[in-house]
Amino acid sequence: MIEALGHEVTYAYEDLIFIDHNDFLLQFDAADPNALDLFFNTECDDAEADAVAGQIIPEGIQKGLVIRRKGTYTMTEAEGNNLQIIFNP
Repeated sequence: MIEALGHEVTYAYEDLIFIDHNDFLLQFDAADPNALDLFFNTECDDAEADAVAGQIIPEGIQKGLVIRRKGTYTMTEAEGNNLQIIFNP
């Protein structure tokens, strides 16, 4: 679905799928296997975020998925060559 919309999955880790070099990500909902939460990087332009959400949410519905726009996130480098992700509703 992501690639069909012209985007690229750049990394997947546990319940997170990073897309377009971290412009946005999808997070699986542990309680509902057909639901995903959509977060945009705080550095992503608002108009671009609106355009992506306007494409991906209806496409998800066609595929039987509920995609919920949840907010933004920031990502910083943490100790030990790790990343820290902070979600902002």
